[in-house]
This record gives sequence, C-alpha cells and structure tokens, in this order.
Amino acid sequence: MDRGLLYAEACFETVRVVRGAIFRWSVHEARLSRGLAQFGLICPDDLLSRCLQAAGDLQAAKKTNDDVLLRLTVSGGHASRGLLSENSRQPQVHVQAWPYRQPVQAIHLRSLPWPFGGMARNAKFTADYAATIRLLHQARHSGLLGEDEQALFTGDGEVLAMETANILLHVHGRWLSPDTDAVLPGVIRGALLDAGRIELASCPLDWLAVCDALAICNSVCFVRAVASVNGRRLATNGACFDELLAVFAGETGVPESLCI
Repeated sequence: MDRGLLYAEACFETVRVVRGAIFRWSVHEARLSRGLAQFGLICPDDLLSRCLQAAGDLQAAKKTNDDVLLRLTVSGGHASRGLLSENSRQPQVHVQAWPYRQPVQAIHLRSLPWPFGGMARNAKFTADYAATIRLLHQARHSGLLGEDEQALFTGDGEVLAMETANILLHVHGRWLSPDTDAVLPGVIRGALLDAGRIELASCPLDWLAVCDALAICNSVCFVRAVASVNGRRLATNGACFDELLAVFAGETGVPESLCI
C-alpha cells in the first residue's frame, strides 16, 4: 500500500558519496523538500545520516573504494487507497547504494521532441521518469533513436535537456544552458551558474548545428563531454571543458579527478 508504488507519489535524488561526503547536500535536500511539499508531505529530517550510513554499510560489505552511488527515494508511505488521502501520511524512505563505476561509453545524442507539457520541473518526481521511459521505448522501437544514442529533448523549437541530465552548449566562446522551467534545476548546473562559468539563455535548435561542444551535467557524472549530436562530431576536450571542471576542484564530496 505504499503510495509511491500505487500512485507515483514520490520524489528522489541521485547522489555520489565521495570520501564520506555529498556535494551540495543542502541543495539536494531543499529540492527534495520542494517536491514532497507538492504532495502535501513533509521531508524527513534524518536523510543525510541515512544516506551516509547506507554508503558506509556498502563499503564495509563489498570492500569498495570510497565512491558510492546512492538513490534516495521518499514516498507518501503506507496509507489508504485514493488519489487524495485524508489520512495522516508518514513518508517512507528508501536508500539504494551501489559502488560507483566510471562510464566508458561515449555520449551520442539525438534530438527528440518532448511531447509531455505541463507543470514546471522543480524537483525529481518519480512520475516524470515514467513518461520519459515510455517516450524512449517508443522512439527506439520506431527507429527515431539508435541503440547507442541517448535523447536530447527539445520543445517549441528550443533545446531542453538530455534524458537524465542538464545540457550545456558551447556557442561563440560561451557555455549556455536552456533558460526554461521545463528544465530541472540541476545541482551541478547551479554550481556552475554560481561560479559564473555558464549562463542561462534561450537555446534554439539551430545552435546544435553551430556549437563547437556540448556537455551534460548531473550529480552522478558532474560534467561529461558529448561526442556527437544528430551525427555531428563535437570537440570532447580542451580549455572550454577545463573551465567547467575547475569549479569542482578541491570541493567536499567531489572525486579528486573528474573524467570529462
């Protein structure tokens, strides 16, 4: 009877625990709290300790290195049936942990229209990803998306986001990221904005043909270069990437070396 299972009444955060710390944990917690509030739920106050405990337990059991990937999900918990429950709800916390593995496959993006309009994406709602999975399955089944490609979602003639990350476009010497409430306010993107390394802007689809580099950013990879978009090869190293990585050097919860 967990309402996360019955009605997708749940939000989540994905983070890395590096040397016992999470980069910008308070920002993750604030975003999670924002999302849960839209269900009328109060965010539990012991989440950080539970996350660090899960990471420590995994390291002890698996003898892994000090870099753990965590998925934290908070649902409406067990309550009566019905889309709007009048009963008092106690949020249920689920923490999953895996040893972090550096991805080795290059990122190849293919633009794909995002057909699901609606409310702003100001938190990571479980239900949003169900729509994403449906769209990706249909796109691959119909040949719109190759098996080695990932989706770059677009809408109203503009670039929005990669399927699991924010997108950054390097155009005329500047790193730009789409300025729209249809894009999740990413924690890593926020750090790059705070440091003045990227700017928010409307990003028309035409820029995919003129940008000299693309990067994705999220709290799993931090920053990664995109090898190609719509079959067009892009630069995957150089000074423009170094300026992004420099933002995270020496920060708590960040690996000693980031692979672009």
